[in-house]
Amino acid sequence: MTFSLSRFDQEIMGVSAFEISNFLKNKSFADHRLIQRDKGCSNTSSLRYKAFGPLQIAEYSSGNAMEVRIPSLDDAYHLQIVLSGEGRCISDGTSLPMQAGDSIMLTPGTDYSLAYSSHCIQLSVRIPLDFLHQSAREFGYFTAGGPIRFIPQGVNVLNEGPLRHLLRDILEFDSADTSERAQLYYAKLLCHGILQSHESGICLNDRVNPSEHRHIAQIRNYVLDHLTEDIAIGDLVELCRISRKSLYNLFEKETGQTPSTYIRQLKLETIYTELSGDDRNIRNVTEVALKYGFTNLGRFSAQYRDHIGELPSETLRRQSH
Repeated sequence: MTFSLSRFDQEIMGVSAFEISNFLKNKSFADHRLIQRDKGCSNTSSLRYKAFGPLQIAEYSSGNAMEVRIPSLDDAYHLQIVLSGEGRCISDGTSLPMQAGDSIMLTPGTDYSLAYSSHCIQLSVRIPLDFLHQSAREFGYFTAGGPIRFIPQGVNVLNEGPLRHLLRDILEFDSADTSERAQLYYAKLLCHGILQSHESGICLNDRVNPSEHRHIAQIRNYVLDHLTEDIAIGDLVELCRISRKSLYNLFEKETGQTPSTYIRQLKLETIYTELSGDDRNIRNVTEVALKYGFTNLGRFSAQYRDHIGELPSETLRRQSH
C-alpha cells in the first residue's frame, strides 16, 4: 500500500486485540463486538490513532484472524480500508470480499460484520454524520432528509487519484503542527472525495445557486435539517437573530424570493431527489408529498411542475423504469 498513518497521537504495540478494541470504544470510535477466529499469539495486535479536526483515524492490526460485528451506527460514517491482507464485509445479506486497497463506506442504520485475515492491516476513518452532511451541502449535493446511504460496494482507493492523495496528506500531517482551519478544510475535501468515489443515493443540485451570505447559508442548513417539519418564519428570525423585516429584505436581495418560497423550493428539490432515486419502498407520490408537509396535493403537483419542469408522477414513473 502506498500510504499509512505515519503521524499519530498514540501508538499501542504488542497487546491483545481486545485491548485495542477497548481503546477504540473508550474513544467513542464505534460500538462493536470482537470475535477472534483462531488461537494464535494473543499479544500481537497494534494500533496507531489520531484525531484530525472532526475526524478520528485508526490503523490497526490484530495479528490473528478476527471478526468485528458492528451494530447499527447512529451518529457517524466509517471509511474502512484494507491496507494489506484481505477481508470481507457482510451487510444486508451481501458478502463483499476486500483486497489490499479496497475501501467501503459504512452507513448509519445498517449492521455490519467485518472479517479479516491474520496479519491484515486496516485503516478506519470515523466521520461524524452531521459533518459529512454539512460538507455534502457545501459542495452542492442534495440529500433527501435521512442519512446518505452508500451502496455496499468496494472501491479501490489506489485507483482514485484525488481521494488517494487526500488520504495520504491527512495521514502524514501532524495534528499538533496543523491549524484547526487547515484540518477542517482537508476533512471537508475528504468528504467530497468520498462522495465522488463511493456511490450513494444523492446527486449534485444544479437548480439553486446558494448565496454566500452567512444568514442564507445558516437558514439553508437549518431547513435541510428540518425538511419534514413545518418551518415558521419566526423560527428563521430567531435563528438569525434579526427582525422579520430584515429577514425579508435579506431574502429579496440575496435570492429574489420570499423566505416561504425559498423553503418550499428546497423541499420540492429534495422530493425530486427522493422520487428519482433508487428507493424501491416509495409506493406513490402522495406519501412523499405528505412527508414533507404538502397537504394540498393539487397545489403541490402544480408547484412541483412549475419548479422542476414535470409532474411528480412523471418523475416517479421514470425512476420505476
